[in-house]
Amino acid sequence: MRNIDSKAFRKAMIDADFENLVQLEEGTQVNKITLSNIIKGDQKPSYDTIAKLADAFHLTYEEIGRIFFTNDLA
Repeated sequence: MRNIDSKAFRKAMIDADFENLVQLEEGTQVNKITLSNIIKGDQKPSYDTIAKLADAFHLTYEEIGRIFFTNDLA
């Protein structure tokens, strides 16, 4: 599985005023179980999910890419 920067993910989540996965689910229309699995690294996020998260977190694709792909490039 992909190595996600879970600290950066949670920071982006908090910075965007999402207090928990239920709120994030409502804001992105991505199931909270899917979100949890992505955060734990048990599931790869789809392009659509990454796009929804980037939009919800107000991040560019480059910024969201650092959360999901930095460790893949190292």
